[in-house]
Amino acid sequence: MNAEPHDFRDHKAHMKWTQERDEYRANVPLIPQDMSSGSRGQTAATTVLQKALNNPLVPLGMLATSGCLIGMMVATLRRSSRDAQLFMRGRVVAQGLTVAALVGGAVMFGIGAPTEAALRAPGKGQPNVVSLTPPPAAVQNNH
Repeated sequence: MNAEPHDFRDHKAHMKWTQERDEYRANVPLIPQDMSSGSRGQTAATTVLQKALNNPLVPLGMLATSGCLIGMMVATLRRSSRDAQLFMRGRVVAQGLTVAALVGGAVMFGIGAPTEAALRAPGKGQPNVVSLTPPPAAVQNNH
């Protein structure tokens, strides 16, 4: 594809450039919008920090789980089966609380909840009311 700029006033050159661009785009797979521009200005560290601040109980649960695993390994190396068993029970509790924090955060922050704009009928500006009752039966004329 010719990447050099061209004079847009020259119709033939512009049409050739447009055709080359369309041929190039036909061979390039599409990238979803959220992947193409969502994290350009953010590094992985800032993204992780932002996620951790959104739901701080999850990183705490991860640290507790990791601490229990390390404690279990140390207790096993010291041949203290009682302590290793306690650390493994602590790990189960920590993992359970971490999963509960994940689910609680998803419920609390409303993942998948419709926004107010999504609830509005297109072009009318009035709320889109959803009725759970079935529509009334059509009146039949029995003469």
